Amino acid sequence: MKKNFDFKKITLLVLMQIVCVLSLTAEKAIKQNKLKIEITNVASEDGQIILAIYNSAENYDKRIAFQEIKIQPKVDSVIFETNVPDGEYLVMLLHDINNNGKLDTTFIGMPKEPVGLSNYDGKGIPGKFKKHKFSVKDDTSIIIPLRKI
Repeated sequence: MKKNFDFKKITLLVLMQIVCVLSLTAEKAIKQNKLKIEITNVASEDGQIILAIYNSAENYDKRIAFQEIKIQPKVDSVIFETNVPDGEYLVMLLHDINNNGKLDTTFIGMPKEPVGLSNYDGKGIPGKFKKHKFSVKDDTSIIIPLRKI
C-alpha cells in the first residue's frame, strides 16, 4: 500500500508552525522601557508600601492594576524600577503602616495613612485617570511624594 502525501496539508501545517513561531517572537519583541519611580516623604519604616500601576482609565476605575508591588519602606525615599511597554500609566501609592493590606479611612472616607498619586500636587480631591496619567515612550523617571491628606 503506497502512501500519498497531501501537499496542501503539509504546506498548511508548516505555515501554522511558522505563524506560531512568529507570534512568540513578536511577543518578545514588544519594546520595554524602564520606569523608575522614586517615592519620597516616607516617614516610617513600619508596614509596607503598596504600589499599583494602572495602564487604562477602565482598569483604574475598576482598580485592576497592570502591576501591583509591595515594597519595604525606608525612611525618606524608596526607589522602585520596572519595565513597561509604551503607553499611558497612572501610579497609586499607599503606605499601609498597620500592614492590613488596605487603605484605612475616616468615617467620611479620608485616608488615615499616607498616599501618593502620579501628577497629584496634594491640593483638592484627586481626579480620574486622565488627570494623573503620564506617557512612557522611552525610559522614564517619576517622583511621587507620600502625603497625609
